[in-house]
Amino acid sequence: MTKKKIVFLKSLTLLNDMHPLKIRSDPKYDNNPLINKEAIDEALKKYGHKLDISDIDKTAQIDINMEGHFLAQNIPEIPSIIIDKICTKEVLNNILGKHDDITHIALSTYASGMDKTIEIIKEIQSEFNDRELYIGGIGTVYPHLQELVKTKNICFGTGVNWLREKFNLKLITNNEFKIPEIYANLGGFPVPLKTAYLVTQLGCTQNCDFCITNNLIKYNPFSNHDKIIKFIEDISSKSNKDISLFFCEPNAFYPEFVWKRVFKHFIENPKKIENNIFMIFFGSLNHINKFDLETIQKKSPLKFLIISYGIESTLRGGYFKNKGNPRKIIERINNLGIFTIHTYIIGLLFQTKKTIDLEIKSNLKFNSDLIVVNSFKPVPRTTLYNQLKVENRLHDRNLPPEFLYMQGFLPFNHEYLGGGFDILKYLYKAYYESEKKIIDVYDNFANKLFEMFSITNSRKIKRAAKVLMGLSKVNFNSFQKRMPNDLIVIYQNRLENTERKFMNL
Repeated sequence: MTKKKIVFLKSLTLLNDMHPLKIRSDPKYDNNPLINKEAIDEALKKYGHKLDISDIDKTAQIDINMEGHFLAQNIPEIPSIIIDKICTKEVLNNILGKHDDITHIALSTYASGMDKTIEIIKEIQSEFNDRELYIGGIGTVYPHLQELVKTKNICFGTGVNWLREKFNLKLITNNEFKIPEIYANLGGFPVPLKTAYLVTQLGCTQNCDFCITNNLIKYNPFSNHDKIIKFIEDISSKSNKDISLFFCEPNAFYPEFVWKRVFKHFIENPKKIENNIFMIFFGSLNHINKFDLETIQKKSPLKFLIISYGIESTLRGGYFKNKGNPRKIIERINNLGIFTIHTYIIGLLFQTKKTIDLEIKSNLKFNSDLIVVNSFKPVPRTTLYNQLKVENRLHDRNLPPEFLYMQGFLPFNHEYLGGGFDILKYLYKAYYESEKKIIDVYDNFANKLFEMFSITNSRKIKRAAKVLMGLSKVNFNSFQKRMPNDLIVIYQNRLENTERKFMNL
């Protein structure tokens, strides 16, 4: 019998592949009525001189194959290779050409980069049809992939036990799941930051109407407090430097009682680890507000460094994850020196030409350090996708698959805003107003790092602050060409004040 060996790959859009400027100049999209290039021109006419168009709409490229590492470490009986690169035909042929003993291919798929994923699958089926192909991830809910791969080879949920069953291995229980040790630079971060990636749960407790996670993966908090404490102490013991810890979870610090025990342990035993652990995570404001953030930040070696929270919309009562007083919660987090990233969505089904301006203005009332605006992308099996399907508003298969999850493109006919690139002018307005509000995100981050340095004396933090100050100076050249004079003055004053702070550290 052939000895089994598996390679773990992932496929998604390459950095900046789907920038509207590239779409506008590409003749292959000229004759498709669903791709309205005129709307790109309209958006550029309104905001092209106000934005650094060439530098926006970029997707942060995260090369680390977190799914592959998690799967491999929980299926140790099968030899495996994990490829920490976005899979292209070149990468695929190189890997499989060098390793002819690979018998199985596990491909993590995404909603973005559907065209690339289709190419990869067809290449495998054409050139490597002697290898067994399994696919999983968000991309599996799209018919484009379901038509290419046999249903029995598609994992529509959690992959570990699904793969273990394929290999005739014993299924594992929650207690037997391992937290893998994964290290890489922090994806999308402007400063090289060596980071450990942490997985303590699968799925999400929330049920947002636009999100596929809760429909695809059954919520499974497989880690108890002892397992998490051991993981943190282990990664600390292997390094004499401060560590950045990125939570690979849509909502960190669940279950609440588990993480309260974790934090309590390190508050009561601060010398158990000798370095600082800087935590970077996605979280809901309502949930994070339940923790004693002040004590954790001051008395524990665990430090909250960056939180990203989805406001999503301020209209129609908002989402449950922001229950309470989000402005007050954000103020509390800011006062602790935590860098705050605020996201919201343009193009939700209830937004109209009148209320979309209110949406933009309302989100500017939150004092976050960075505002990230996303255009709505309906994903199969979600509540909003199902609504669009019932109303017969989704575009048909004449839409090239690369547009299914593209920033600044609505792959459906919006009742009030139009479709396709009609959303782009609203998105660009949101970008512009957000930059006017934030002024200088690099300066905001540098100053938060100064606050963190004051309580940790971390050289890693000080170095990152210095790099961010340099980026702030570089960004000023673009800012002063596009922005009102009063904001240019504020930017200059901040540059000088931050420079003085750094000199006094």
